Amino acid sequence: MLNDLQLNSILEDFDVAYWKINVFSKKISWSPHFNHLVGDPDTGGDHFEYFLNNILHKDYRYDFREHFEDLTTHSKPFNAEVRIKLENGKYRWFECRNLKSDEGAFGDTAILMFVNIHQAKRDEYTIEENFFYYHETAEMTSTGGWYYDVTSGAVYWDNVTKKILDCPLDHEPKPEDKMRFYAEDHREKVTGMFHKCSKYGIPFKVEIKMRTFHNREFWVRATGKPVYNNDQEIIGIRGVFQDIDEQKTNELNLQNSLDIIASQNSRLFNFAHIVSHQLRCHSSNLNLISQLLEESKSVEDKLDLLINVNDISKNLEKAIVELNTIVTKQNNLKKERRVVKFKDALDVVIASAHSLIKRENAEIIAEFNQLNEINYISEYLESILLNLITNAIKYRFEGRKPVIFIQTYKENGENILEISDNGMGIDLDEHGDKMFGMYKTFHRHPEANGIGLFITKNQVETMGGKISVTSTVNIGTTFKITL
Repeated sequence: MLNDLQLNSILEDFDVAYWKINVFSKKISWSPHFNHLVGDPDTGGDHFEYFLNNILHKDYRYDFREHFEDLTTHSKPFNAEVRIKLENGKYRWFECRNLKSDEGAFGDTAILMFVNIHQAKRDEYTIEENFFYYHETAEMTSTGGWYYDVTSGAVYWDNVTKKILDCPLDHEPKPEDKMRFYAEDHREKVTGMFHKCSKYGIPFKVEIKMRTFHNREFWVRATGKPVYNNDQEIIGIRGVFQDIDEQKTNELNLQNSLDIIASQNSRLFNFAHIVSHQLRCHSSNLNLISQLLEESKSVEDKLDLLINVNDISKNLEKAIVELNTIVTKQNNLKKERRVVKFKDALDVVIASAHSLIKRENAEIIAEFNQLNEINYISEYLESILLNLITNAIKYRFEGRKPVIFIQTYKENGENILEISDNGMGIDLDEHGDKMFGMYKTFHRHPEANGIGLFITKNQVETMGGKISVTSTVNIGTTFKITL
């Protein structure tokens, strides 16, 4: 058996207190550290009873006495978690266990150690509490978690996801039939986003249509992020599904109404603008003739002026006919457009940024098979591609090879250009409202001037399109452009 000096030396650096117990007399002596923890109290000579009644939390007194009797009478191991009141009056968690001997018996002395596990216990309760709030939040917002194993192809759903998909809770999706839960017209898009995320680390946050276990189609917001191992290799994709069917349906109906109203307002505005310019001259002339007629004294002068009135009337009629023609014409900007192949535009950009691409060993992957050309102003398309590609390379993630993924496709009848990267990402909660502002920058870089995205947005909108962005810090950014 260890002597006191040896035992104190062993436990000195581990914040471990102990009791030394005579198994025959059951007399207890406390280590100096234990005595210090509980405030060096006057026990009246009976350490055990004082400990039970004044130091140990009342919820553990009965069990502790039972374990103590088993230890001292039957040499049974003592192992329990208890709460002990310290000198400051606060309770802390300790693991209480006996020090085992090589012979399996204690002889005449047993050592009972008290190991502080308060922080670990608090962390355990925090995890349980966080899980409870996560589960409740997921239930209230219809948001379920999922994981895709890149190596095995296995898919894992939590119970909320199974509930969203109207699946039995014991249902486990098989790799070969996982696509059956996506609407048929969205499967190609889903395949593409999973491929990009698993191969190139491009995250996604999209609204897609899924199918329940009983084949009812509904809208979800799907979010996915790559999971890396220590070697920065992608081993999986983790994400969530959120049921947004009701709000998406309302949103589509509202957007349809807004589009109709916006179109009508635009036509009204344009017509009013044209009328104000085209008719102002004629109305001014009529007003002038009217004033001259009032001021004229002779019949000859009035007859001459009436001839002018006839001319003005004919010109006014002609202007009205022209107005009717003008409001049906296309915007003059469209006359400047021509068919541009995306590959040709990208080749021009790659040649222009060759030095930067080579220096940073950037990889550019392009997929134009769904939409290979567009009616556009080639200079604008090249400028948009150049700005977004060079930004992706400049703001790459340190230690990760820059990968830019470019694709084109049609969505709801619109031409879409998407440019994604695996770079530093942007905190949209902090910078989202300033994303396309002039002179706005979000990362430190010697070449950052804050004008590139401003120019890109204006070029897109000048062509009648729109641009949006999704981004995750340290994961990457995706720009979606409706052309």
